[in-house]
Amino acid sequence: MGDQEWVGRYRAAIAGKSVPEPVLREREDELLAAARAAELPAQQLFGDAGELAADDAADLATEDEAVRASLGGGLRPALREVGGSVTAIGAVATVILFVRGGGEVDVDVALGLIAASVLVLFVGWILARTFVSAGRPASGVAAMVIAGATALAGIAVAVAAGPGRTQGTDVPVVLLAVVMVAPGIAMLVASSRMPQQELRESWADDEWLHRFRGALRARLVPAAASRGHVTEIQQATASGATSAYEEFGHPVALARVVADADRTARSRRWWVSTVAGVAAPSGLALLVLANHSWGAMTFPLAAVLVLVAGTRLVVGWGARPHTDRP
Repeated sequence: MGDQEWVGRYRAAIAGKSVPEPVLREREDELLAAARAAELPAQQLFGDAGELAADDAADLATEDEAVRASLGGGLRPALREVGGSVTAIGAVATVILFVRGGGEVDVDVALGLIAASVLVLFVGWILARTFVSAGRPASGVAAMVIAGATALAGIAVAVAAGPGRTQGTDVPVVLLAVVMVAPGIAMLVASSRMPQQELRESWADDEWLHRFRGALRARLVPAAASRGHVTEIQQATASGATSAYEEFGHPVALARVVADADRTARSRRWWVSTVAGVAAPSGLALLVLANHSWGAMTFPLAAVLVLVAGTRLVVGWGARPHTDRP
């Protein structure tokens, strides 16, 4: 294995581990330089690239980079996740349409409205998580409420329309696939070409504390503990000799560190993520069964959704808080 190939495996293994790009490039140059100086292959000198990447990630990862690359870090990660969801939902819908009708299908109004409502819920959920990750829980709740209300309205219209009402007949599935999948692919391409935004560095103390408090609430830190952390920072910056940002860095990054160290907050996040992960596909399964507009695919689709809910429950159970650090 050549050194460049070894470095490629190293980079692939460390991707997504919150290591800043300049730091990663510097580390790669250091490894290559060491291999050249020792006149040994990198594989022989450093061993398995994946194992070294795991060790390096523990030392080189930063909370700022985790925030920057997360949903709260700017438009790029949010657009990437929305694009992925739209593409996946469109691909699944395309497969179902092929199974149901072959090359051509009738466009059922109720079915289309329900599919659109599900998509709105997915997008609303992503936007809500984006705001919450950025320390703006109130905006996240508003986004989810708007998405939920819009989806419920769409479902209500679908129920009123009833099954069998078509908008078009003998529509090629290939054409529908392009319409459903193309927007998601376009968003993925746009996000891949979009430069990652840098974290904000200009903060007034009041604004910094407001965002820090919001990020703590978003990560479910108990109110008493949250107030205590805010008070400590207010006292530390009371003299005005230094700003909250200069002393403590980015408010959301600090909030993540504080929340990860709080066992109650970790437990709460586990409950919320597990319940949501199980309830969402279970609710969709009930919706599919109640509407029964998927014809012969109704029960198989509901079964798949129930399987997703069961898988999420098993995965969540394995990640329950008392299995990690105390």
